[in-house]
Amino acid sequence: MAAAVSALVIAPAPSYDPWAWLLWGREIAHGTLSTAEGPAFKPLPVAATALLAPLGGAAPVVWVILARAGTVLAVVLGFRLGRRLAGGSVAAGVAAASGVALCGALLRYTAAGAEPGWVIALALAGGEAWRTGRPRAALACGIGCALLRVEAWPFLLAFAVLLWRRRPQDRPLLVACAVAVPALWFVPELIGSGDPLRSGSRARVPNPGQPALADVPAWAALRAAAALPLWPLWIGALAAPRAARPLLYAGLAWIALVAVMAQAGFSGEPRYSLPGAALVAIAGAAGLGRTPRALVAVLLVVAAVPKLADLPDLRRDQAYQRALAADLRTAIRAAGGRAALLACGRPYVGELRGPLLAYHLDVEKRRVGFAPRAPGVEFRSRLAPGRPVEPPAAFSPRVRTVRWEVRSTCAS
Repeated sequence: MAAAVSALVIAPAPSYDPWAWLLWGREIAHGTLSTAEGPAFKPLPVAATALLAPLGGAAPVVWVILARAGTVLAVVLGFRLGRRLAGGSVAAGVAAASGVALCGALLRYTAAGAEPGWVIALALAGGEAWRTGRPRAALACGIGCALLRVEAWPFLLAFAVLLWRRRPQDRPLLVACAVAVPALWFVPELIGSGDPLRSGSRARVPNPGQPALADVPAWAALRAAAALPLWPLWIGALAAPRAARPLLYAGLAWIALVAVMAQAGFSGEPRYSLPGAALVAIAGAAGLGRTPRALVAVLLVVAAVPKLADLPDLRRDQAYQRALAADLRTAIRAAGGRAALLACGRPYVGELRGPLLAYHLDVEKRRVGFAPRAPGVEFRSRLAPGRPVEPPAAFSPRVRTVRWEVRSTCAS
């Protein structure tokens, strides 16, 4: 319910990766798949968007709400776990919930339909299932994490080894999972691009300013990850009670794994460290359980102010992206419709808008270009307010709407 209500406050507009998942999910629903270009393929989001494909134009909104539901669940589970680890302290539970919600840019990623909230929620749900004697439910949560982020694979493997030793009756299930998880990552890429390792190669192409481009990528990734939890929770982590230490160590291990991967050539972006940082935050909240409540509240408020100050910008940015997608539909209709535009030549669009245009034109991502060459159709817009209009004008004007200009080599 909270996730659905959030759509009334912050516009539900997917970002780059979610638009690609929505595109691929619709292709799978129609019996095709082309992943030759675009972000890394993620099995669980694409499977979910395939199920949402029959909703048509409502699918993007529903997907974003589902992504936000994962973060809501993560916050609730964080509260419960933080309270329990601190011996029933409600203040520690509130600190843990705040630590999850305000961990890095989790709210920004979640608002745009990204996956970190569900990774955290499934990790916490899996731990709770194991604690309450439901090993198969814990395994299912671990598989869910592993189908969202490859960083979860070593943790799932360690858990599978534990189950193999303790529950011989589950060994056939474990073997099936050991086959299914890699297959769900690699087989769709093999079918969609001809290269089962394309996603891994794509993940080794970092965006500007990411740790992989630093002189020592591992150190840069660690520094970026250290800034994710609210700083008072790092202090609490130093005093984490014994019951919270496994959670703390798991979080630190996740962060270290991202750093090692950055050193090996992967981007090492802070968002990859978010699940580990959230676990550290919960352990840190438990460590603050014996600190006077008033002091904890003051420290957390001081640390949270910069995060909360960003919320109006987030709301504005999401509203713009929502309007950009809606206006694109208007521009396509005004320019003669999908068929007429595609008959004119290859479509071109600005940076980070390829999946958005491919989804609305219902074409494979690889058909969308970025450096206009005749014959073709340009879809020019600003990625964000104040940014330049892209791509450069190369064709004759055809249609102009509020946020898009369509140019083509064909007569309008």
